[in-house]
Amino acid sequence: MDVPMKRLPRKRPCFVTDAPFSTPNGQAVTGLLSEQMQEVQQNKEKTLANNRTLAEQNLSLQPTLEHKKEQLINRYRGLQESFESYQLRKSALDHNSGNSSLDTLLALLQAEGAKIEEETENMADSFLNGDMILDSFIDDYQNKRKLAHLRRVKIEKLQEMVLKGHRLPQVSVPVSQTQDVSVAASLLSESVNSSSPIAQPRRKPPPPPSQPAPILEQTPTSPVPQPPVFCSPYPPIPPRTGQPFPNISSGYPSPFLSQYPPALPQRPPARMAPQPGFIMQ
Repeated sequence: MDVPMKRLPRKRPCFVTDAPFSTPNGQAVTGLLSEQMQEVQQNKEKTLANNRTLAEQNLSLQPTLEHKKEQLINRYRGLQESFESYQLRKSALDHNSGNSSLDTLLALLQAEGAKIEEETENMADSFLNGDMILDSFIDDYQNKRKLAHLRRVKIEKLQEMVLKGHRLPQVSVPVSQTQDVSVAASLLSESVNSSSPIAQPRRKPPPPPSQPAPILEQTPTSPVPQPPVFCSPYPPIPPRTGQPFPNISSGYPSPFLSQYPPALPQRPPARMAPQPGFIMQ
């Protein structure tokens, strides 16, 4: 038989009420939260007010900023124009300095030479008057006189160049130059800075000869026996020095000539002076 099941009673749902906030502790928590919210709201309003003040100040400075920008643009344009004019004047100056005449350079160098001569004379007079000591006078006077002699030599060389009609080189000077052009360049640099003498450039040494130099006949002190001359059916070998042999007839264009000079005769050894106690043979 089926047993009938009993129905259980239903439980009512439990709802959460605001009972804890109705207590004194709940009221204190609510008051604390409201105070914090008010403080945050006040800070927000202050921050917005500060931002508005800063924005107004920035807007008031905007005309000044625009004016400064215009000034910067104008000055930059002026800088570009000044740089272009500088480039033009620099190129013109380089061209004029390259085409400067030797007469102008000679006049400048003569003026510097007269100046150094006058300085040496004044130095000698001051030494004779007792205004300078001997050691300093010797050192300074030697340097001044050396510079004066160097300028005098350069003036003479430049005068020769002017008489011959030489011209100064252009700005771009090649490496290989003649002696006159190198001396002119050194004169120009020395006239600008005349504190110390400048060494003169030397001429480039000539290249070595492609053929060996001819061998000169040496005159021996005693007669040397000459080897006998043999006649050969073949033509002689051409010489290497380019000089014909003097003792053979010129049947062929260039007979053979030895590269080595004739051997010198050997001299007998010098005899020692006789000394007592030894018998000399």
